Amino acid sequence: MQFKNLRTTAVLALGGGMAALALTGCNIDGNVSTSSGSSAQTAPSSSTTASAANGTHGGKTAAARTNQSDTPSCMGSELNAELQLQDPGLNGLGAETEAEKAIATLIITNRSSETCYLPAGWTPLGKGGRNNYTAIPATQVSYPGAGMTITLRPGRSAFAGTKWHTTKGCPGGVTDGLGVAWHSTWIPLTYHGLDDGYQPPICDSLTLGTLQPTMNGVNFT
Repeated sequence: MQFKNLRTTAVLALGGGMAALALTGCNIDGNVSTSSGSSAQTAPSSSTTASAANGTHGGKTAAARTNQSDTPSCMGSELNAELQLQDPGLNGLGAETEAEKAIATLIITNRSSETCYLPAGWTPLGKGGRNNYTAIPATQVSYPGAGMTITLRPGRSAFAGTKWHTTKGCPGGVTDGLGVAWHSTWIPLTYHGLDDGYQPPICDSLTLGTLQPTMNGVNFT
């Protein structure tokens, strides 16, 4: 799939009043779920090392992290979050499938001037805005493979696939007020639809893939 040019959005920090949610998939009030079986797993409690890998976002690369060194963990104020809807027509999906299934790419970008790292795992999403955050129930799967700790230099991104079932006007469906809870801060999530205005709501739950240093292969089919 071709990746659209994305807009950069400002990142806001929440000073308090919100439960912490770690990248590796901790639950908020039990709302984020995981499935059993070979294709789904609970989030790892420690970082996963991996061989070096490169990815691109706007011509810039991220690298899989192979040692712990002194690079600090990324803070919410250093990150930008975007959700880019993928065109179902590129996968040969029919109109009926298009109306019921949404596939998107989650992009986490280092907007700071310092290098930092993302721990291995998933980036759970929520709705309701900074002052009324509610986690969106999600199944975390090891897709396209196990997560890895990722070093993000300034301006570089990590990627994860996500998908959900959707219908127009579904109860509680949202297209705005989305975000990522990161430690004790809130990262607003900009949801980019297609050029024709198609922007299916997130109705009740998501399937989340692992963060990867490259966009290749992260999108569900």
